[in-house]
Amino acid sequence: MKIAVPVDSDKKTIIKRTGQAIYFAIYENETVVDFIKNSHGNHGEKNHHNHKNMDNKEHTASHKKDIMGLNGCDVILVQAVGEHMKEALNEIEIKIEKIRKKDGDTADEAVKNFLNNNI
Repeated sequence: MKIAVPVDSDKKTIIKRTGQAIYFAIYENETVVDFIKNSHGNHGEKNHHNHKNMDNKEHTASHKKDIMGLNGCDVILVQAVGEHMKEALNEIEIKIEKIRKKDGDTADEAVKNFLNNNI
């Protein structure tokens, strides 16, 4: 099973808002196999694109472009996901599994709990 988890710049700590993740950690079962950079994760940077001038369709398309590297993942473990990111994930057919902070602070913990049916 291929699992994605939105993480911070340390590539371990789960980011609450999926669209603001710096990376997506990609797991095959309990093993990290890749990290996908998320350009939406740089909301604080000057050069990050502005969503205020986008309509809903454009906003979803911009998220979809950023997550194409997740194509082939079976599921993404998220604490919170915005409507546009949710739409983008649905369009590339990745199942969204909501998790809570108690399910793990790190991607490793959350993936392990998910695979052991503890979520």
